[in-house]
Amino acid sequence: MKFSNEKKITKYKLTYGLLIGILIGYYLYKVIVLNDSISNIDSIILVVSLLLLLIYWHQKATYFEYDSTGLGLVIIRKGILLSEYNNYREQRIEIPKTKLYKFGYSNYFFSKKIHLYIKSNNTVKKTSVDVTLLSNKKIKALKASLNKVVRENSSI
Repeated sequence: MKFSNEKKITKYKLTYGLLIGILIGYYLYKVIVLNDSISNIDSIILVVSLLLLLIYWHQKATYFEYDSTGLGLVIIRKGILLSEYNNYREQRIEIPKTKLYKFGYSNYFFSKKIHLYIKSNNTVKKTSVDVTLLSNKKIKALKASLNKVVRENSSI
């Protein structure tokens, strides 16, 4: 099985621009139009909350690709903004299917993660992959594919 969230990348980039535009627009409106300072508490709260939202979006908005065809599992996760020029956030997991011991899924309020337990020699290593912006359909397909691999490994 092979899939990615490539079709949604333009929406993610549009959201970056929208958040930055709101910040700049608010600043310009307060300073130029109203001749007001940004030092009052309401403005500080709004700017800080928008900055925190921008940081959260930067952390979660990623390109995700999963490939389980062949003898191995390949999971690629990388940043969207500026990734064509500087690939500074790439997380690449390539393991043989026989080394996947088990997997887990955690769904927190603002975050979803897949935890992979990889067996190497006599130790088990845990690796987590953020899948927050994958659709529920793709998460179900990912869990079904990983479950199939784990079942095949446990029967051996």
